[in-house]
Amino acid sequence: MSDQERPIEELGFEEAMESLDTLVSSLESGQLPLEEMVGAYERGMALLRVCRSRIDTARRRVEAINLNLEGKTQATLTEFAPMDTPETASPASPASPKRSSKSKEPGDKAGSGEIRLF
Repeated sequence: MSDQERPIEELGFEEAMESLDTLVSSLESGQLPLEEMVGAYERGMALLRVCRSRIDTARRRVEAINLNLEGKTQATLTEFAPMDTPETASPASPASPKRSSKSKEPGDKAGSGEIRLF
């Protein structure tokens, strides 16, 4: 089964990124019919959401490891698991923390859309 046929939630980070890259290339070619372009765009946005979720999960695990190393907390590490997407997360879900757009981490570029691990 190809990445295009597999449910997005089953794809690993690297597979999702590769699939996203392929979709972007096909969209940039301008050779797809309109309906296929819209479908590809929709799948691409879902892939992007999954990739960002996987990166956020990895970042939180690294932060927990670092806090545990510094003796600030007793970290409990779990296996990588897909986080709730905005559509499935409840508003009070701890798996989907809301970050204020006003509170930026040092070095964040406002509105850059840049994805960083650390």
